[in-house]
Amino acid sequence: TGRLALYLLGLQATCPPLSPHRSLVTWLKYSLEKDWTGSGRRGRPITNYYQYGLGVLALCVHRKRVREEVIQRLLTAQHRGKLGHGGNTVDTEAVVALAFTCLEKRRLVGTELAAKLRVAAHEASRSMAEAQGPDGIIGNIYSTPWALQVFLATGTCQTEPAFGQAMAALLENLEAFRTAATMAQVLPVLHGHSYLDIASMHCGAEPDTLTPLDMEPLPEVPGNKTVQLVVECPLPWCYQLRLYDRPVPVPASASLLEVLQAAAALEPGDFKFHTQDTAQGLFLTEVLGLEARQEKRNYWQLLSGPNTPLEMGIADYRPRDGDTIILRLSEW
Repeated sequence: TGRLALYLLGLQATCPPLSPHRSLVTWLKYSLEKDWTGSGRRGRPITNYYQYGLGVLALCVHRKRVREEVIQRLLTAQHRGKLGHGGNTVDTEAVVALAFTCLEKRRLVGTELAAKLRVAAHEASRSMAEAQGPDGIIGNIYSTPWALQVFLATGTCQTEPAFGQAMAALLENLEAFRTAATMAQVLPVLHGHSYLDIASMHCGAEPDTLTPLDMEPLPEVPGNKTVQLVVECPLPWCYQLRLYDRPVPVPASASLLEVLQAAAALEPGDFKFHTQDTAQGLFLTEVLGLEARQEKRNYWQLLSGPNTPLEMGIADYRPRDGDTIILRLSEW
């Protein structure tokens, strides 16, 4: 659901010819219906509310109406505080708030429901302002652009002090946005736009001014380092908390992914892991035979010891010499 929604948002932003993707929009509408288990508001998405909200947002940008029950599911989840996943609710709340604002502004719902959506979006905006840390970041560096999009879409960017502080924090951390997916979240904000503006783009004769960007590789750091790699499973059905704990020697410039690869090569069969390539980069899906699955509501949380969540993926994060990296199977 989420990947199809992002694809359709990107496709619409490229000013395509007359609706060659209409069948995909219809498929997304069908996908939203399939992505729900249970009856009415008492159910939940099979994926998560982040992807479900993205689906509603993409349909709105394409001016496609959805059933009121689909929207009410998101309203109920927000009201009951059920939007969170992975310990950070900001990105999900923001996506849902953008969907609400789009539906209200594009007049794709009735007057009564539009009023409820407007209130819910502004409540989400206030919640994000309250979640801002002393460094200006809202949630984490990757959810901050989503929060800024909400401030822009709802018009609160002119009156909310958190907007300026978050924008300053974003400008100080632009090097964190290295993948196409994360760049796509931050670039509209840097130009004062949100994903809602895709729906009102004026597509004329666009000049072909794009040029390839030569990405400089990360500098090599001489020498070696040792990273303490720990695997934990605090869930009730695990036979013990700490499943793996040993130092892993690697080159000084190694990423976390390379640390995992080095651990797997130390003693074949002693440490195994699997990843999945997603729009947001490589995700860790399985460690030591324990698989993180959406339907089981669990995921592999990446921590710098003792308990600091990493704000980069395994391919981008570079542990320092002597760091302890914890892979913890967690529920959301």
